Amino acid sequence: MSSSEHDPESARPRWAIQFDADGTEADAEQCARVADAARAAGIRHLVLLAHTAHNDADTTADVDARFRALFTGGTEADGVGFVSVHWPGMRFAPEPRLTDATESALHRTFPGRDHLIADLCSLVGERPRRFGAVDDVGMMLRRLVEAPLHAHIAAYATDLGDELLPQSDPAMLFDSTAHVCEGFARALAQAHEEAERAEQRPERIQRPGRGTEAPTVSRSGTLTEAGTAGPRPADAPTDWLARPDPLAPSPRPFGSAESERALDRLWDGAHQLLCQATSYAIRRRAGLIGETGLAPALGRLAEALPDTRIHLVGHGAGARLVAYAARGHKTEAGRPASMTLLQAALSHFAFAAHLPQQMRGGGALAGVAQSVAGPVVCAYSHHDLELGLLFPLATRMIGESPSLVGADRLWGALGYDGVQGVDHCPTLTLADALAEDALPSSGYVSVDASAVVRDGVPPQGAHFDVFHPELARLVLAAGQVRR
Repeated sequence: MSSSEHDPESARPRWAIQFDADGTEADAEQCARVADAARAAGIRHLVLLAHTAHNDADTTADVDARFRALFTGGTEADGVGFVSVHWPGMRFAPEPRLTDATESALHRTFPGRDHLIADLCSLVGERPRRFGAVDDVGMMLRRLVEAPLHAHIAAYATDLGDELLPQSDPAMLFDSTAHVCEGFARALAQAHEEAERAEQRPERIQRPGRGTEAPTVSRSGTLTEAGTAGPRPADAPTDWLARPDPLAPSPRPFGSAESERALDRLWDGAHQLLCQATSYAIRRRAGLIGETGLAPALGRLAEALPDTRIHLVGHGAGARLVAYAARGHKTEAGRPASMTLLQAALSHFAFAAHLPQQMRGGGALAGVAQSVAGPVVCAYSHHDLELGLLFPLATRMIGESPSLVGADRLWGALGYDGVQGVDHCPTLTLADALAEDALPSSGYVSVDASAVVRDGVPPQGAHFDVFHPELARLVLAAGQVRR
């Protein structure tokens, strides 16, 4: 599907391209129509936006419009057009209860699984007063998101390993469901408590080490951060992430009062397990669509618009989609002019050529900056609990242990603390990044956007607090979009 109408809110040309869950374009001619319309409109800069808020058509349109509205300031360049990337994703509301709208979105996200989704939502919504019902939730979620190991999508299960090891599903889908739910529930309870003290937490600044006195391991816990300056979160969102086993078991209690309290806690965790299992499936799908769907579409747009600079922008799992699209772009000609990732649901080691916790192997996106003509800008915020707290708990793979550095370091997210494990990657505050010519002309750069991306309560925190004009200015600065 594509459209060539003008958005009345942004007064800038906008279009959309659509992909199904396998990365197939909804319309084989949609890129050609976008290119024809962009050429006719005199577009010099084409911004491709990808996010996950595709619960329904109204939600998609609203979020698209809010992103585009950020670029309406009087200082922006003319000749800028927008292409929204539509794909089967969804987001959950922060409230720990299912709604009819959320259930409808699950049906859209997992077509053909109607009976399974209905049974799953019935359990999570009704919260039966028996422990066995919680175990049933885990079984149903495994069936909902499972994919055969030989399926193409299985290659996008993780951002780590660089194809050294077979891909597998995360441990949360195979560990004891009750133990996993307990882990989520306790971590969230701590997050609620610590969110009240967040304003009093000082920010830690990582000083670069040099020469023989440089530490081999930085205070942040990885081997390669010792030479990197810049802001770092003061602490993990909760000390639950520092436990040797973040999803540790506890005995099921006897006695009615304690059993009721334990069941309430487990059902709170079960709701979050549903959210995180769904998010995992969406992230996996984003990688597939990016590399097999959007990447070829980018090539066709670049070929049809040789004088137009294309800029990739993604939020959350949408950032993962555009990053994998850049990886899938194999030719020197027509490379994206820039890529800006906002609160990216990617491993913070995704771009690393070497993983500190492994003897060999790197991130799945190592070297992707070579597929982008300009900079790869990674904006992050340590107020993002979706990525700082839930992402590490949800991405632990079977057989992996966080005992050496903590789950938040081993499986941390790019959108929480920026690029890790990459040499010569500067870290800037948002204010410094917006200074003239502050961004590098190529390569990776982390930008701490915590000054503006800060509003939100657990469990998501500030993950969706990205509608700020400063972030639009960051996109334009990365792409060198000027009058």
